[in-house]
Order: sequence, then structure tokens, then C-alpha cells
Amino acid sequence: MKVDIEIERSIVIPLPPEKVRPLFDDIESTVARFPKLKKLTKVAKDQYVWELSTIGSRMAKIAHDVTYGAHYQRSADGSELSWKPLSNKGNASIAGVFRVREHKSGSEISFKVDGELRDVPVPLIYRLVAPPFIQGKFIHLVETFLERTRDALLDQKAAAPAKKKAAAK
Repeated sequence: MKVDIEIERSIVIPLPPEKVRPLFDDIESTVARFPKLKKLTKVAKDQYVWELSTIGSRMAKIAHDVTYGAHYQRSADGSELSWKPLSNKGNASIAGVFRVREHKSGSEISFKVDGELRDVPVPLIYRLVAPPFIQGKFIHLVETFLERTRDALLDQKAAAPAKKKAAAK
């Protein structure tokens, strides 16, 4: 069964955009925060294959091990990281964009994905409920990813003064 995925979520971080934009300079470290990421393989410059652990419910027999390839591109001003699917890589095609925008409380990071999962094994009885169920699982993964990203950025901010104090001694 083919399942379409369309998700857009955002989170506010109390840091100015110039402190958040470097996030897009290190794709591998940023992507490593994504829940269920089992393996990330670099296949060329700015091109990676994602392998995710099982998403769904094995008990309900709605479970899928997602693999897909993506070609990443950063915007000229560094405020956006977008990706397009690599053809013939895995059982999914996922495109998206990860943006940083100025916000009255600091920065807003938004994450949008659009694509499809192919060959999802779903028993006939669950065919109607499987797409929203799987979409819900992906929404949770994206929200967790944004929270982890926010926490990592805030941890870096907290670590910076401690490093300065240690260097001053």
C-alpha cells in the first residue's frame, strides 16, 4: 500500500537566527537527532540515504522500515535547508524544507515534509485507518526531532559561557 505523508510543524527557540543557522552547516549532526534513525549513509556530496527503524505497530501489522535517499541544498543566506528525493533509493520518496525565521521571542524553526511511503504492508481490514495512523506516527517523530534540535541549540548556548570561564582561568 502507498501512504502519503504531509507534515508541517514549527517550534520557537529563544535564540537569534544567527545562532540557529549554523545548524544547517552540519547535516549529519542535525539529522542524527531524528528519532528512529537507524543509519545515515553519505552517498555523494550533500546526498544521504536514511534508514529508519520500524515505524507503526507490529502488533496491528501496520509497520514499515522506511528507507529513502535525499539530496540536500542550503539557501544562499543559510536560513533554509531543503531536500529532494533521490530516485531509486529505498521504499519512500520524501522532499522537505527546514527553515529558520526571525520571531519576536528569538527564532522559529519550521520543518515541512511531503512524500510517499511505498509497499507499506497493511492488512485489508486496516486499509482505511493505516494512512492517518502512519501520518500520526510521523508527526510525533517530527515533533520529537524539533524538540531535540531546540534542546541541542540551548545546550550549546549554556555551554558557551562555561567554556569562556574555563579559558579565562
